[in-house]
This record gives sequence, structure tokens and C-alpha cells, in this order.
Amino acid sequence: MNKDKNIDINAAVTFLSGIEIFYELNNGVIKNMAERMSMCEYAAGDYLIHKGKTGRHMLLIKQGKVAVMLEDKQILLGEGAVLGEISLLSGKPSQADVIAQTDIEAFVLNPDDFQTMMSQHIELATVMTQLMKSRLSNVDNIKTNKNRFSLNDGIQALGKYKILDQLGEGGTSIVYNAFDTELEREVAIKMLKYEIATSKDFKQRFKREAKIIARLKHPNILHVIETISDYSTEFIVMEKLDGYDLNYYLKHQGVFSGEQTRDILYQVAMSLGHANSDLSGGIIHRDVKLSNIVLDDRGHVKLMDFGISTTNENAAEHYEGTVLYMSPELLLQNSIDHRVDIYALGITAFAMLTGKTPFSSSSIEIIIANHLKKELAKIEDLFPDIPTGLAEFIHRALIKDPKERISSWLEIQSLLAPSKSDHFKLEASSEMDMAIVIKMKSDAIDTDELLREMRWTLDRHRADYEIETTIKEKQELDFDLN
Repeated sequence: MNKDKNIDINAAVTFLSGIEIFYELNNGVIKNMAERMSMCEYAAGDYLIHKGKTGRHMLLIKQGKVAVMLEDKQILLGEGAVLGEISLLSGKPSQADVIAQTDIEAFVLNPDDFQTMMSQHIELATVMTQLMKSRLSNVDNIKTNKNRFSLNDGIQALGKYKILDQLGEGGTSIVYNAFDTELEREVAIKMLKYEIATSKDFKQRFKREAKIIARLKHPNILHVIETISDYSTEFIVMEKLDGYDLNYYLKHQGVFSGEQTRDILYQVAMSLGHANSDLSGGIIHRDVKLSNIVLDDRGHVKLMDFGISTTNENAAEHYEGTVLYMSPELLLQNSIDHRVDIYALGITAFAMLTGKTPFSSSSIEIIIANHLKKELAKIEDLFPDIPTGLAEFIHRALIKDPKERISSWLEIQSLLAPSKSDHFKLEASSEMDMAIVIKMKSDAIDTDELLREMRWTLDRHRADYEIETTIKEKQELDFDLN
């Protein structure tokens, strides 16, 4: 192999612009790439890539033909073919030998320059995301386009997880359906896009999201199984949810009933209360909204996407969220705490009942102004049959001054609790068949935390229950044990 560093930059730009995967790049990015490349010459019979060896560069065939030697076939590629890019991303050994069939001229880009360019040019990172999407397939595929070829060597697995298909895509990540070959179960895998992965800050926050969710053991919070660093990006392996987010249900089935809304929000309130407890580290979600709440066909709810979550201690480091759900103090970048999640949950409740958020507009400026100044329409006028506890929650959750806003998760859970009643009597005609009476001195006990854990345990067992608490000085305990 001979290396010639004297490249005609203009000619290289013209050539690179004609390669399919670079169609979306502007000339400035392509010129910068050409300036970082070298030209290599190979004689017929030379190995451009050795099977079993870690890729050292990305090759773009300028002239000549090569053969990719797979186990069961040989594939000929010519001018415009791109080789070694996935091995470059993964740092893994190549799965095939690539041998020159004729004399070859090829542009070469080394790993350091490749990573530098991805961090400097978001357009190139986006191209690599699209390329990775095409590779994360369980079917090997070969593309032919006007005598220019590229081997689409499908990535069939990520560790022990067999990639099945794509589930969805957001602004920062792509989610895939996969099969755990050891435990024989389906999982979901979230891949951080390269345009985000090249930012050290976002990469660290992506890992932090996984760690946060991993320690939140709650039946209404999406469970994280593990994280994987591979292909120069990050992956989070999570339980696969059988259901759709609330935004999907609104679009396809219309608004929710008052009872449905109350039952769903109660489960979300349980998850948020658990996350914000001292035992969980005082986590604030900061992005509670319709699309981050998943409902399955049994009525079970999961809260997901803690990507911009923070803690009570670090709440002032970043002011982020979705503007339609952001509280006034968050928009004003004032001191924030868990009450931003309560406000967002109130917005979510309003949208579930009416089909739209209360302060929506086509203008972000107007949305912000509405959050800060516009009075909320009375929900009872819009939804006359709304359960009393749900109506009270919405009004108190959407108070603009956080000091006046409802702030106790336990009180919120009480307002939203299904089948809430004023008294708990165990009678022959009742469906209830068990009562537990606990008498205790509460001075040294965090009663909110105790009741939260009791509700969590009962919910985990799908129990139909009612909880009544009383203080001795105020009233007598109203349990009638017949």
C-alpha cells in the first residue's frame, strides 16, 4: 500500500458529494472531510481490510474493484463504495476480508479525524445516525445504485440482544424492539443519536438517566435492565411496554373520562411521589406530559423518560422542559422543586379531559405569557361530570404561585385515589374482606412516607383497597369490625 497525501481538494469534494451517504452534507463539511483525508493506493491482491482485525480507518473507493469475502459468498464493490465505517464506530474486529481485485485508489479517513468531524459537524453526525439505523436490521442487504455499491452489513445483535425492529424515534434517541436470547424475553433498547452522543454533556446525562431509573424500583416507573456503550454511542436496555402513550390514545380514541383520568393520574402521582422521596434521592422528573406516560390494555401505567430529570439539590443547574407543560417558576428560571412536576401533571390532566393543554398557542411567546398570566378556565364548566377530587387537584396543581400550589404527594394521591370514600366500614355487604388497624405513636415517623410505601405495596399486588388515617385528638377511629 502506498499513501499519497497530495489530494486535489476540489476534485475530492466533487467525488465525495456523489456518494449516497453524503448527499445531505453541504460542501463546507465535505471540503473539511477531504482536507482530513489521505489517498492510498493498493495493488491487485492487497488486503484493504483483514478479517478479525480492528478497523483502523474508513475507506471510500475512488477507482478499482474490491471483493468482500463473506463466509458463504463473495461480493464485488467498485467506485463509491464505503468500507469500514461500522468497524470504525464500534472498535470491533472486521467480519470479513476485503481484497483488491484490481489496482485501487481509495480515500482514507482515520478514527481521530472521524470523531473530530462528528463533534464539529452535526450534519455528519446525523448522517451516521441514519447509517446506523440502516445497519440495525436483522436482514443483510446489498444496495446497488447506478453502478455504485455499498455493503449494508446488518447489525443483528447488540450483545445478547437480537435486534428485531424499530419501535420509535425522538429528538435525541431511537428505540428498538429486541429479544434477550438468555432470558428469552422481549426488551426495548434506546440508542442515543450520534448528533447527541458527540456532546460529552448529553452523553453523561444519558448515562445519568439510566442510573436514575435503575434505582427507582416502582411498579409505575419504567424499569432499566442495563446500559451498553458500543458503536461510539450509548444504549439503554429497558423493559418493553405493552401499550401506548396517552398522546396516542387522545389522537386515536378521543378524550378520557373523568374516572379514567383520575385512575391514570393516581398511578403517575404514586410514581412521582416515590421518585421525589428522600429514599430515592429527591428526583424531579421535569418532563411530565402525555407522551411520557404509557398505558396498557389492563389500565396499568408506566412513567418514562427521565432524560432531563434533576434532584432537589441540583435543580438550579438547568432549566428545561416542554414549554406547554412548564410551570411559571421554571419559565422564569426561579428556584424550583417537585412542584414543577405537580404543575405539569395538572396540565396533563386538563389535556386528558379536554383534548388540549390549557395554555396552547401557535406562538411560544403566547404560551409562556399564558402560563404566567392567563387564568385557567374552570374545569367543571368544561367537564361537568368530573370527579370532585380530580377537579380539586387540577385547580390546586395549576396555581401559578408555587407557594400556594398543592405540594404534598400524599394529599394528591388521596384526591386521586380510586374508589375514595369518607369512611371505611367492614360490613357483610361490602366487597372488602379484610381490615388492618395500626395504632402507633407518630412523632418519630414520617407518616407521609409510611403511607406512600403502604399504597405502593398494595398497588403492586393490584389490591382493591381504601386507607383512612386519623389522629386521636381529632376524632375516633371509624372502623366497624362486624
